[in-house]
Amino acid sequence: MSKANPLQSAVSIASCKLTRSILRRTGRGGTSIPGEIAMKLCPGITETVSDGMEIVVVTGTNGKTTTCNMIRHALISSGRECLLNNSGANLLRGITADLIDNATWTGRSKAHYAVLECDEGALKQVVPLVHPKAVVVTNLFSDQVDRYGSVQNTLKEIRTGIETDPKTILVLNADEPLSASLALGVPNRVIWYGLEESVGVQGNVDLSDAGVCPKCGAEYEYDYHIYAHLGGFRCTSCGYCRVTPQVRVTSIDRIAASGSTVHMITGKKEHEVQIALPAVYNVYNAAAAIGAAGALRIPVQEAIDSLSTVQSAFGRMETFDLDGLRLQMILVKNTAGCNQAFSYLTGLDEDYTAVLCLNNQTGDGHDISWINDTDYEKLCRDPHLKKLFVCGECADELSGRLTKAGAGDDMQQIVRDYNELLPLLKAEGRPVFALPNYTSMMEFRKVLSQATGKHEFWE
Repeated sequence: MSKANPLQSAVSIASCKLTRSILRRTGRGGTSIPGEIAMKLCPGITETVSDGMEIVVVTGTNGKTTTCNMIRHALISSGRECLLNNSGANLLRGITADLIDNATWTGRSKAHYAVLECDEGALKQVVPLVHPKAVVVTNLFSDQVDRYGSVQNTLKEIRTGIETDPKTILVLNADEPLSASLALGVPNRVIWYGLEESVGVQGNVDLSDAGVCPKCGAEYEYDYHIYAHLGGFRCTSCGYCRVTPQVRVTSIDRIAASGSTVHMITGKKEHEVQIALPAVYNVYNAAAAIGAAGALRIPVQEAIDSLSTVQSAFGRMETFDLDGLRLQMILVKNTAGCNQAFSYLTGLDEDYTAVLCLNNQTGDGHDISWINDTDYEKLCRDPHLKKLFVCGECADELSGRLTKAGAGDDMQQIVRDYNELLPLLKAEGRPVFALPNYTSMMEFRKVLSQATGKHEFWE
């Protein structure tokens, strides 16, 4: 570890804390700018304020925030203090700001544990500075192609980050061939998690992101699918295949809006697990969290028990009460995630109203062509869907896609102002599911928070 000059550290920490305080008092959140200032004043400050901590870094395309939330909740529930960078700023400067916020004025961390969400492209900067105990990789899908390019480029970025620290434990999705390939050629210990064939769930099968065998270049065959390119993959040419995970889900017994019940095996012991969040992808997130808890030596039963009381992270299955009307917000930002959200909605036995929001700002990726490959037809065929509201900067493009999917003028309505949307939802009088991408989620959530008294996302 590079030692930072004590005076530089003190000035850096003070500047970061002061800047964040001012920004938050003015309602701006203060997520990244304070960290950027701190790093300019003291380049070694990230290592200084993370020294001695046991840190889990979570990266991947979908599920980072929820998995982080689950891991932190397991730590807190077992009596351990833990920092979580819940501001949503998951690049190095944002992570640094949160670490400094957790530190004393002299740079000593207040919490021994930290769970850090990390952007896939930033992992190579973060890992060599914070020396994590474990790195969790959730999955890899095409996302923000104007920023990342192909999913193979994202895989290379993550691999570069992992290779910087051979002592870090890897917690990898055994069902996802891209992230599973990160275990090849590295000395790191691996904890695997996944869903077994006995789960019996099959969602949208889309192998466009699966890639080819990293050993011989042949295409994969599958013994079973869970959704997209996740499942029992194998290469018939060289024998490379899915490994049997240490944390494996053997059945999904219930999925409802209030949560899920599954059976899970850890080691040789089977557990009935209550997960207070719904949808198959949150079952994967829960399994990843149990794997990370094992890396931190948290007793398995304590970690499993904590899943029954975990709360949603902002915008991720977060529920709002609109004068007695339930609104559940589900962040969607790419084809795979959106299709899984549709699978969840169409599996529920209740009539509902849907709100679809789409922006194309930098935080989302400017390329919205992914909506053309998304299965909106599945949503529009659902007899329980009674009304669609379309919002966001790209509402017209999204409405056009929905029209092609079968949603006529009597089914959908474009709304330009989120403040005008709320009374329309109340007038419909049905449960609401809102599916925004990232920046539209932040905009809509701000209006919802003001209307329902919820905290800002960074509080």
